Amino acid sequence: MAHVANLGSMHRAGTLISGQPPTASSSQRCSAARLCRPVCQAQATSQASAAPAGGLAVQNNKLLFGAVEALFKFPPFFNMAVKNARKRIAERGRDIGIDMAVELASLRGVDWGAQIAKVRDPNLEMPEYYTLPFHAYPEGHLSLAAALRADVDGRSVHAPVMDPEGKEMRADGDEQLRSSYTQRMQELMAQAGRCRPMADILDIGCATGLSSLELQRGFPGARIQGIDLSPQHLAVATYQQERRHETGTDAGENITFSHAAAEATGFADESFDLVSSCLVMHELPQFATKAIMKEAFRLLRPGGVMAIMEMNPKSAPFERMWQNPFAYAAFKSTEPWLMDYISLDLHGALREAGFTWVRQAEATPRHRTVVAVKPQ
Repeated sequence: MAHVANLGSMHRAGTLISGQPPTASSSQRCSAARLCRPVCQAQATSQASAAPAGGLAVQNNKLLFGAVEALFKFPPFFNMAVKNARKRIAERGRDIGIDMAVELASLRGVDWGAQIAKVRDPNLEMPEYYTLPFHAYPEGHLSLAAALRADVDGRSVHAPVMDPEGKEMRADGDEQLRSSYTQRMQELMAQAGRCRPMADILDIGCATGLSSLELQRGFPGARIQGIDLSPQHLAVATYQQERRHETGTDAGENITFSHAAAEATGFADESFDLVSSCLVMHELPQFATKAIMKEAFRLLRPGGVMAIMEMNPKSAPFERMWQNPFAYAAFKSTEPWLMDYISLDLHGALREAGFTWVRQAEATPRHRTVVAVKPQ
């Protein structure tokens, strides 16, 4: 699933959920090949918690949520909210120095029809939940315009994520968000005793490939497989990868992109060491999220890890937003499955899928990193 966190995209911290962590000594765990080194080197700088986040806001604000949901079924209101959301994204981009014309210049003149045809699987059936408007684009993730602007939109939307008050705008906010995810993921993996070579990594909802590139940075030498339902976003991902290869800036890159559904990938059982989901779950109905977790469990080798980076509905910035119907309206205008996400017990769903060790840590003041381990 293509993903650019929404305009309002807003953790807490690990104790054991169930099962017992491995008892291998630190020296035993860190004697693995160099692929594991980043995990062993990660410092435990954040608290971890087994307590899930989310769900309470829905119960506490039923009238507010119901009223806004009703408003969004009224096309003039929905269209106005979408227009305002796009305007705010553009304004914030200018505030942090993004020149949209310059940023998009390198993508002009490309035969995108041919590029899309190269990556599209004509036999892949698009689930209905994926065809709704997302991120202020009527065609949602299947919009070429959305795919071309995904990276710059992400930089705009994530400019304030490292500031608890959301006031300080940073041009590198998106980069900080992604690197924080990797760091927290590795810290939690080390706590779980899962410091081992990550030879094969699956990046679900890879979009234009930024999340795959971050995984490559965090796990050098690993083979990264990125999948997404949007051929438009995959076309941008593969085009940019081709440009990196042509300019010699792809050193150490071992990434393959494929058009596939995360809930039915078609890959063999136990073929990955790590399955990563970066800013995807909030864009899914609950049944799809649970199906993806079960698929990840099937794909992971014994002792493998599923890592998730997502908005934390119980973070202070989110709690403030729930009290403001206008902020919530702006948020909801870009995320059709928001209510499904915030009302989901993410930890419970992972345990239901078969994972027996689940912890989470704060990635940013608005985001959480969750790590779940498949039993050995």
